[in-house]
Amino acid sequence: MDMSQKPLVLYEKKPEDRVAIITLNRDEARNAFNVAMLQEFYEALKKANEDPEVWVVVITGAGKAFSSGGDAKEFLANVEAGKYSEIEKFNRFNLEIWRFMEKMRKPIIAAVNGHCNIETIQAVDLVVASDKAKFGLPETGIGIMPGAGITIRLPRVISKYWAKYLLFTGEWISAEEAYRLGIVNMVVPHEQLMEKTMELVRKITKNAPLAVGAAKVAVNLGSEMPIDEGTEYQLKENLLLFYTEDLKEGIRAFFYEKRQPKFQGK
Repeated sequence: MDMSQKPLVLYEKKPEDRVAIITLNRDEARNAFNVAMLQEFYEALKKANEDPEVWVVVITGAGKAFSSGGDAKEFLANVEAGKYSEIEKFNRFNLEIWRFMEKMRKPIIAAVNGHCNIETIQAVDLVVASDKAKFGLPETGIGIMPGAGITIRLPRVISKYWAKYLLFTGEWISAEEAYRLGIVNMVVPHEQLMEKTMELVRKITKNAPLAVGAAKVAVNLGSEMPIDEGTEYQLKENLLLFYTEDLKEGIRAFFYEKRQPKFQGK
């Protein structure tokens, strides 16, 4: 295949599991995001978000890396050409995409198969890591700092002291260390990565998708608010669920008919 025609992001829908799998497909560049790949990634996210048959999104990487972050070669070319406006445009586009991910009412799981710049998982909801994965923020080693909001989000996940350690040193840490710090949810044998990820998908999709989505935004958006405003936001999200068919189905199935509910996302 002509590399110029190669899709930089792959999209696979599995209706039986109510999941869309998005694969970063620029393995020759360790799945580094250039402008074209970032655009394809955004389109894949929007496609999953708009599909009522998709309840969960999984992101993984082709080859040996999940993603090394932004494409440093593209950055350098823009610097040497004096195209600083292009660099700013790329970074602002990054901010837009990560924020879109946080506001999506569908859980996003990163299945991290190899080296992973922590920037690229900052807006996912859950992280399953291969035991061969490595995590880091190497940008200060080439004269820039990690952007796209990671300096804001990472200290909210781990302590600000560990966030600074990773930012200042550029050190790569193991999947087990990332688990200890709270960056990932679970570490699994490399060859079982997608199997274990799909087990997690099924644990989520057995529940009511509207309730799961409400819980996601209540955490992501409510936690950014003062506590009184945040609890009011949570209350509004919860009250809206009382108007759903899924709530009626859940009550009938659990309390009266003693069976597994059949949620429809309505």
